[in-house]
Amino acid sequence: MAFRCPYCKQRFDAEPPPKCPGCGKLMVVPAMKATSERMARRRKIENIWRECEQKKAELQGVMVPGLWRNPKVYLGAVLGLAVLGGAVFQATDRAVERKVEPPHLRALRHVDVLAEALGRYRFHVGAYPDAAQGLAALVRDPQVPKWDGPYINQLRKDPWGTPYVYEPASNALPVLLSCGPDKVRGTPDDLKPDPARFDPGTGWTNGWLSEAQRLPGVTVLQALPAEAAKP
Repeated sequence: MAFRCPYCKQRFDAEPPPKCPGCGKLMVVPAMKATSERMARRRKIENIWRECEQKKAELQGVMVPGLWRNPKVYLGAVLGLAVLGGAVFQATDRAVERKVEPPHLRALRHVDVLAEALGRYRFHVGAYPDAAQGLAALVRDPQVPKWDGPYINQLRKDPWGTPYVYEPASNALPVLLSCGPDKVRGTPDDLKPDPARFDPGTGWTNGWLSEAQRLPGVTVLQALPAEAAKP
């Protein structure tokens, strides 16, 4: 058995003296029993390490690491995600398109609502709003007897940014229309309501609530002028 000084690293073929001849420092030579114990611990550590490597090899065999190192697997996964993302995008786009109402349909719906509101106004007041009152009378009280509105929540422009045209008539239905995309009155793209909408009937009167009942606890101190209610 060979020995070596832990300080100066001098090698000894036989058991060295207590002090190293080279550096003069005291050396402690381990006994044979301690050497046997170290060898036994080393064997245990090697056995544990061997078992660990074996378990690791078993787990790697289950996970098949070679499969994930194949570029074709990643390419297939990317293509699958791309197809799935495209399908989701198309479905979302179609859903959004269904929800977006075309401008001309929205304008027709608006003039129908205005015509029905004018009919209810006439039911309470006895006549349609005059030219000075205009459609603003549907939103704010024009200070006329028996007004029981508001008949619409707010007065908007048509989808092309043009105010709706309203002109009362003495012995006929009032003129109500949207000028359409060209924003010019009297052209073929003008949009008018269904004439039947001006007569809302009486079925709605039982469930009708006046302004005070719709806004309990709120008092309208002063009605806005007709021009202030316009957009």
